[in-house]
Amino acid sequence: MTNTEVMNLRSVLEAKRLELAAQLRGGIAELTIDGGQPDPIDWVQCMSNRDETAGLLNRFSLTLTAVQRSLRAIDQDCYGNCLRCDRPIPLKRLESIPWAPYCVRCQEQIEAAEEEGYGPDFDEPQAA
Repeated sequence: MTNTEVMNLRSVLEAKRLELAAQLRGGIAELTIDGGQPDPIDWVQCMSNRDETAGLLNRFSLTLTAVQRSLRAIDQDCYGNCLRCDRPIPLKRLESIPWAPYCVRCQEQIEAAEEEGYGPDFDEPQAA
């Protein structure tokens, strides 16, 4: 991967980091509970919305962690290598998911293991 390609991906990662941070800040405000005694149906709907928002915030947080890890890897000159097999991740994959920690082959193996009921190794970060 050329320096120009890495710098372009860094710009995309930085923009994604700012976007995710803003989404997290905005989503946290949605989780506050109104202190009043709402109608029970409204309360159930509110709790359902909170659960949905919490799930989104969790996904945003996991992606933000992966983005930050990728930015650190750029700083440490090891960006673009699969965390599992250490082979280069194809540029096409990084252009579509710049924070991807695994090559396609390793990602497929991890997902297959998860489908079979085996979780990822504890030593490996989870893909976002």
